[in-house]
Amino acid sequence: MTKSRKPWLDVVRAAAILCVVLCHSVEAFYRPVLLGQLQVSFPLWNIENLLFTIGRIGVPLFLATTGALMLPRDYPDVSAFYKKSLLPLFLTTEIWIFFNYIFFCVIEHQTFNISRLLLEMLFLKSSSLSHMWYMPVILGCYIALPFLSRLLQTSTNLRQYSLLYVLGIIIFFIIPTANVFFKEAITVIPVFRSQLDTGLWGSYYSFYIITGYLISKHQMLDRFKSQSLLFGIILAFVLNSTGQYYLYSHHYYQSAFLYWYSDFAIFLIGIFTFELLRRRYHNKAIIKFAPVIEYISRCSFGIYIIHKPILVVLQKYFNHFTTASVHIQMPALFFASLFGSLILLYPFKSVWKKAGVLLFHIK
Repeated sequence: MTKSRKPWLDVVRAAAILCVVLCHSVEAFYRPVLLGQLQVSFPLWNIENLLFTIGRIGVPLFLATTGALMLPRDYPDVSAFYKKSLLPLFLTTEIWIFFNYIFFCVIEHQTFNISRLLLEMLFLKSSSLSHMWYMPVILGCYIALPFLSRLLQTSTNLRQYSLLYVLGIIIFFIIPTANVFFKEAITVIPVFRSQLDTGLWGSYYSFYIITGYLISKHQMLDRFKSQSLLFGIILAFVLNSTGQYYLYSHHYYQSAFLYWYSDFAIFLIGIFTFELLRRRYHNKAIIKFAPVIEYISRCSFGIYIIHKPILVVLQKYFNHFTTASVHIQMPALFFASLFGSLILLYPFKSVWKKAGVLLFHIK
């Protein structure tokens, strides 16, 4: 790997995109189960639940990586940062909202609607392809990054914010997780909703970014042994899965919310995984398969952008032309969409480099 890069963050970024592709490969089969549209056997539920939960680690890893990379920097000229980093990201987002809408109209045989397209490009309607939800989130976080960085770096004692951090964990993660059960399964307890408007700062997404910074810069979790973190990951997964299956088996179809990034278990699993990867690879001079890892890391944004259209096409093909079991279709979709993305991105990394930077942020 090149000397200017941080190899351990390349590992994290590569792991993150593999998780995202896995998540979307399983989602087509598992979401109908979560929503009560399909009943499956307990063994198949466990397999889909495990793979989907692993897949959900991807976004927390990406956000924590953003914090580790971006928050330690100085931003003496905020407008320069916006011009250099925020504006290109915004332009890329607009380009792909346009392309995705055209793709959606063609693949789903929908009539082109300029009003719908404009609303999507103005972020007033969700994008035609679901994975693009992440782009407005990261754009909002980029707007706040210079100010958040200044706040954290000018604080001589970060412990003074400990109570505020814990309060944020309670508001953004613990209460929403508990509300999943209070809404349907345990109706004697009222649903609690925070009235604080934290949209400007990315709400719970910013907590992943801040925690990534605290782990990378201030070794926030150093007091915990790796075995304890691994046990925490397993315990969070078991408790979350138990809750999910309870809701599913009792026909309370709110369990899909236990997979979202405001779920406390997903937060713990994602952050603990980030810390374990940091410990494993932070001081490693030589990492196995380093060229492959760096290639996937550099192309991670591009893979995120184009793997979903590939999946949409593949799922249509699988649905109409295969009788293979779900156990075969899920890994087949994962590998086909991943390698299809890598193959399509190769010329943009090696030949059409300017287009690669504009469309896929390959650097």
